[in-house]
Amino acid sequence: MRKTGYGITFLFVMTTISSQLYAKDDPLEWKSADGDKSFKVGGLLRFNHRYEQWPESDKRGGGKLDFDIFRLDLKGTYGDFYFNASPILQDKEMTSIEKAYIGYKINSNQNLEAGLVYKPFAIYPYPQNGWTYHLPFFLGYGNNIAPGLNWSFNDSAWDIKLGYYPRMLDTKLRYSPESATYDELSKNHLPFQAAYQNEKRNQLNTRVVHKFKTEIFGKHEVGFSGAVSQLYNTTTKKDGHYHAVSIHTDSHYQRWNLQSSIIHYEYDAKNPIGVDNDRTLMGANGLTPAYFIASEGTVYSMNLAYTLPITEMGMLKAIRFYNDYSYLDKARSGWNASQMNTTGAMFIAKPFMVWADYTWAKNANILGGAQNGTGLTSGQDAKYSNQWLYRVNLNLGFTF
Repeated sequence: MRKTGYGITFLFVMTTISSQLYAKDDPLEWKSADGDKSFKVGGLLRFNHRYEQWPESDKRGGGKLDFDIFRLDLKGTYGDFYFNASPILQDKEMTSIEKAYIGYKINSNQNLEAGLVYKPFAIYPYPQNGWTYHLPFFLGYGNNIAPGLNWSFNDSAWDIKLGYYPRMLDTKLRYSPESATYDELSKNHLPFQAAYQNEKRNQLNTRVVHKFKTEIFGKHEVGFSGAVSQLYNTTTKKDGHYHAVSIHTDSHYQRWNLQSSIIHYEYDAKNPIGVDNDRTLMGANGLTPAYFIASEGTVYSMNLAYTLPITEMGMLKAIRFYNDYSYLDKARSGWNASQMNTTGAMFIAKPFMVWADYTWAKNANILGGAQNGTGLTSGQDAKYSNQWLYRVNLNLGFTF
């Protein structure tokens, strides 16, 4: 856990330097007298407790309260320039980065950002309400960053984003999964995945959202997203291609929020003869094993939330009830669909936040184990294929 010590040392040094340069408005925020320069330190610490239904899980008996993540949020401005970085320390001493970029405010409506930036696509950066991530995330469409460049335009009616990413984020730093070669996933792959050696290059993303308001039905957005890239195979030295398209909605009416999305994607790889083109290898930084997804599919999601304000209950200010549902239909004939449903509540008592989730799923790798990583492909080969399984998750968070 020595990396935690490095993070605390860095925080102490930055606090000392910043306190000398800026006048304090907040214990962890410093601003120049003219407001032209600023530096702010924030972050969160989370612990997790889980019960899982299947016998092989070490959480079968309810487990214990485990360390989840420690995230440091660093933000600053210097005139029209700004930066935003969030390094993460995870369970099992894994490290990752949620984002790390420098931005330039072109004018009141336009920004340019470079570094490790979000890849804008569909409902983003988080494609669900609950703590438990859903199928879009495991397919690479949630909280996903890459080294590259983003341009954005935002006004009262439109939110438009364009991005270019020459390579994907190094697997050692990934918080969210992305397609990767077996060689890159050397710490968390499985032996039967060795022939899968494809990586995205030169990806282009666009996300165009129209925002509008009605007196009767509240605020809404309707968006279209697209993504294309090369899909380079390190064995054959040939380029295949990847593309995805999406339409999504996000509606707010009084205390209600309804989100929906449809994403269709396809990986067309130039694999060696004998390698199954209907499977694509995905992985992150090794916190969970690498796994296969269907190379072509359509994922549907529907998220509904209701926020209940709380008064006269001390620190507790609101409870957000939610239900997130996602469904993956695979293009290959005979493969079983994957489904996830999460019902839960988020208790908002700043600086504390608590999520309580009940997730029920079928053919989803995170439920039932991922002994051979095929839950998001055939849904036929693993021990619990095509069976509904559940887990109960409690996450305790402290923000600063």
